[in-house]
Amino acid sequence: MAPSTRRPRIAFTLVELLVVIAIIAILIGLLLPAVQAVREAAARTKCQNNLKQLALAIHHFHDSRGMLPPYNGTVPANGSTQATSGANKLVYGSWFVHIMPFVELENNYLQIAAEVDRFGNTGSTVTSPATGVLVSPAQAAVYNYSGSTYHPAVPATYSQGLTQPVTSGNGYTIYVAVPDPGTGTAAYWSPPPTLVSPAQSAVYDPPGSGPVNGYVGIWDPEFRRWMFNILICDSDPSVNFDNNINNKGLVYTGSSTPWGSTNYLANWNALTNGDKDKGYTAYPGLLPKITDGLANTVLLGEAYAWCEGKGRTALLAWHTGGGVSYGGVHNFGLTFNLTNNQIAVSGGSPTGINFPRGFPNPATNPDLNFMYQIKPNPSPYAKCPTGQECCNSLTIQTGHSAINIAMADGSVRSVAKGVSPDTWRQVMLPRDGEAVGNDW
Repeated sequence: MAPSTRRPRIAFTLVELLVVIAIIAILIGLLLPAVQAVREAAARTKCQNNLKQLALAIHHFHDSRGMLPPYNGTVPANGSTQATSGANKLVYGSWFVHIMPFVELENNYLQIAAEVDRFGNTGSTVTSPATGVLVSPAQAAVYNYSGSTYHPAVPATYSQGLTQPVTSGNGYTIYVAVPDPGTGTAAYWSPPPTLVSPAQSAVYDPPGSGPVNGYVGIWDPEFRRWMFNILICDSDPSVNFDNNINNKGLVYTGSSTPWGSTNYLANWNALTNGDKDKGYTAYPGLLPKITDGLANTVLLGEAYAWCEGKGRTALLAWHTGGGVSYGGVHNFGLTFNLTNNQIAVSGGSPTGINFPRGFPNPATNPDLNFMYQIKPNPSPYAKCPTGQECCNSLTIQTGHSAINIAMADGSVRSVAKGVSPDTWRQVMLPRDGEAVGNDW
C-alpha cells in the first residue's frame, strides 16, 4: 500500500490572516505619527523659506530705494509725503506689491505698472475706448450648474452700541457696527458649478490696445485674483473654513470680488516710521532707524489667510477703493480703522478712540498688546466654542506648534508659547529702547 501524501496548504488560516492584519494595523499606528511629523516638518520648512525670501526681498528693496517698502500705498519720492490711492502714475498696493521684482515676480509688477502708466492710479472705475483693431471678440465662461443649488444672499442687519463685543483679545474689546450673527451672507452656489470652458478676453492689435471699462492696477479683477506660492503656508487651517476661502489661496470667494491671499504679514511698527496719526499711510521706515537692533525686531510673521470674517489679501494691506471696503486686513502692529469707536480695556469703562487710519499695537497702554496665537480655532470670537481660543484678526497666528517669524536682520526663527507679553511688546517695537526679556 502506497504511503499517504499530505496535500500542500494553499492558503492562510483565518487565525493567521487576523494576526497579519493586526500586525499591519499596529505598524500603521506606529508609523502614522512619524509620517505626520515629517509632513509637518516639511510644511514648516517651506513656510520658513517663504519668510526668508520675503525678508531678503525687503532688504533688497531697501538697498535699491533707500527706504523700506510702504506698509500700504505708493513709494514716495525722497523726502516727500507718501502718496496714496489716486496718485497719478505711481503703483499703489501693499508692501508685497512693491517687493515683487525682488521675488521673481517682476512680470506681474510690470503688468500692474503698465496699467497705472496708461490710466493713472485710481481705485475708481476707468472708461477708455479701444485704440486698436479687434481681432477676436470676448467669450464668456461656460459653466455646468446641474447638481448645484443657489443660495440667495440674506439681507444684512446691523447693531451699534456697547452691548455686543465684536472683537475681544487679551483684554481688548472693540464695539463697532457689525452684521448680526447669521445675516449678511453673500449669495453662492453649492457645490460650485463645473467650469466647461474658461472665459476668453477680446484680442486687439496691437496687444493691450483694447477698451477698458472697470478697475485697473491692483484692483483689476484679473490682477487681484493672482495667487503666489511664496505667500502660501500649507499649514493654515482656515483654508476651506467657509465659502469665503478656498485651498487655492483665494479669499472673499463667496463674493463677486475674490482676492489672492497671503499667510505672511508685515509688522507695521518695523516697516514704517511709526507715525500714529498717518496709520497705514505712514512714511516707510529705514533699517538704520531700528535702533533696538535688527536681530531684536520682528519684521514678518505668519497668519491665517481668513480670520474673523477678514481675508488677508496679497495686493492690499488696507482696503480702499476698487469697489470694496474691507478696512484693515493685515492688522499686524496696526488694527483696523477706529473712527469714534469705544474701547474697553480689562473690564474698565469704554473710552472713545479716533484712529481712522488704524490704531497702533502695541500701544502705551500695556493692555493693548496682542500676543501671537498658536493653533487657534479659525472660528471668530462671536462663534468661538466654549473653552477654546479662536482666531483674532488683530494679531498673527499659525497652524504650526510654534509660530514662524522673520526678524529685521533677515533671520527666521520659530517661537513657541511661553513668551511674556512684555517681551513680545519689546520685539514688536523697534525704537522703544528696552532690552529684550530673558524668555526670548
